[in-house]
Amino acid sequence: MASQFQIDNNGIGGTPFLTFTVDTAANKDFTQTDLDNSLCACVISDNNEVGMGAAGDKLFGKVVWVSQELQTSTTVPALCAVQARGVARFKYAATTPVINQMVEVDGGGKVRQATADADIAAGGHLMRGQVIAVNTTDTTCDVWLG
Repeated sequence: MASQFQIDNNGIGGTPFLTFTVDTAANKDFTQTDLDNSLCACVISDNNEVGMGAAGDKLFGKVVWVSQELQTSTTVPALCAVQARGVARFKYAATTPVINQMVEVDGGGKVRQATADADIAAGGHLMRGQVIAVNTTDTTCDVWLG
C-alpha cells in the first residue's frame, strides 16, 4: 500500500550531544566547511577528542557542530558537539553500505560498509552503526548508532 508520508528518522534519539576537542592531525580535524559538505563521521582519536580517523576505523558518531573558537596557533576549531546515539545520516563512500549491516569510517568524514574480519577484538564488537536506510541518489545512509 502506497503512503503519502515519507519516513525520515534522521536525528531521532540523538540527544544529548557530547562535547569533545577536535583532532589537530593533518586532514583529520573537522571544520565548518566539512560539516557543510556532510563530512561528519568521527572516531575517538584521544582522550575526549574526535577526528576523522583512518579508513576502516570504528565509527563513533556524527559531528554536528564546531566552535568558532580555534585551538591555539591553529585553524582547527577548539570544540565540537557529537551525536553518539540515535539515527544519524552520513554520506557514504565505496563500498556502499547494505541494509542491516554495520559501517566503518572512510577516513575522510564519510562511512562505508564495514569490512569482514574473522577476529572480534578483545574490547567487544568490532564495528558500530547498523544501516537502516540507503539513498543511492544522494549517496547517504541512515545509521542506528545505538
